[in-house]
Amino acid sequence: MKFIKTLLALMQVFLTLVLSLDFAFAHGEDKPGPHGGYIRMPGAFHTEIVPIDEQKLHVYLLDMNWKNPTTKDSSLVMTFEKRKQFEKAKCQPSSNFYICEFSKEVDLMKSGTLKLLAQRKKKKGNLIRYELPLKHLGKSGNHSGHR
Repeated sequence: MKFIKTLLALMQVFLTLVLSLDFAFAHGEDKPGPHGGYIRMPGAFHTEIVPIDEQKLHVYLLDMNWKNPTTKDSSLVMTFEKRKQFEKAKCQPSSNFYICEFSKEVDLMKSGTLKLLAQRKKKKGNLIRYELPLKHLGKSGNHSGHR
């Protein structure tokens, strides 16, 4: 009986992981965004980060259909973390995206974690993570409904 309970618990954990990956892929985290960047969904909108160089990124706050980037009534806080290194980016709004820059001590092409807290048109998003070096999650699929 103990074996069966353990097996059922393991199956539940496995299914939870698989379903959460499918959910992530359903929102396009496995494909480039409309600006060629990396997509995450912190809430009722998407974020797309586009690396410019080792210290600089562009961040787009997109609607649910990966369109209409905006900085109006929006905010963005981005941090880099790696072991004991912690640094907040200087993020400035541009026309329809944010330009975020780190100091020369940060290399976005190497390992670490970017943490992003965004608000788009007064809608708060959850804290999201981008693992470095950046990569698209999973295998590409058909997400034509997102573009």
